[in-house]
Amino acid sequence: MGSSRTAFGHSSTPPISPTVFKKKGFTLIELLIVLVIVAIGVALATPTFRSVIEKRHLTSAMEEVASLITFAQGEAIKADNEVTVSWHSPGGHNANWCIGATDGAAACDCTETDVTQSDFCAIDGQPQRLTQADFVDMNFEFMHMNPNNGSFTFEPVRGTMINVTSGVFNNYLFYVHSNEGSGSSREFELQLRVRPTGRVYLCTATDRKRIVGGFTKCS
Repeated sequence: MGSSRTAFGHSSTPPISPTVFKKKGFTLIELLIVLVIVAIGVALATPTFRSVIEKRHLTSAMEEVASLITFAQGEAIKADNEVTVSWHSPGGHNANWCIGATDGAAACDCTETDVTQSDFCAIDGQPQRLTQADFVDMNFEFMHMNPNNGSFTFEPVRGTMINVTSGVFNNYLFYVHSNEGSGSSREFELQLRVRPTGRVYLCTATDRKRIVGGFTKCS
């Protein structure tokens, strides 16, 4: 027989070496590029995030004030008794504004914090007052009132407004704005308006940089 080997013999072909994979990490330049991209993304997202927070503060404040006024009107009808809403603002960019409601035709003092005092704002013994501290911790007045100090009373038959301070029906009653700056530089603004019937509604101002979604445009 010849010298050739069978399939079960040793092959003269050299064995194939397994492929060697080299581990490769990020280079310093690649890491720097990633950091720059992340920094740019954060810088672009920050104003948007701030706007979302400010809108939440503004919306919450306006809806709470509207709720207080609506509640006062409902209580007047339900209890068959006059209920008075009053407010106070020092004017300018002062954060010490407040609004409250009380039983009867006499206005309460929303700056009064002592519940034992007769001029404390309460309906049926329950405190009914709101201040800027209830919404946001900042020293910038974002609630403006027109006029700065005033009141009106809901009569118990139909819940309409009587004893109304002059100027209440001149355009808005209250408005809140973002604290980006003053005048036209404010990014957005919500206004609270009230009708002689006691109907309260909110609208978004159209003369600012942006409107607040979910609200009708102020006319």
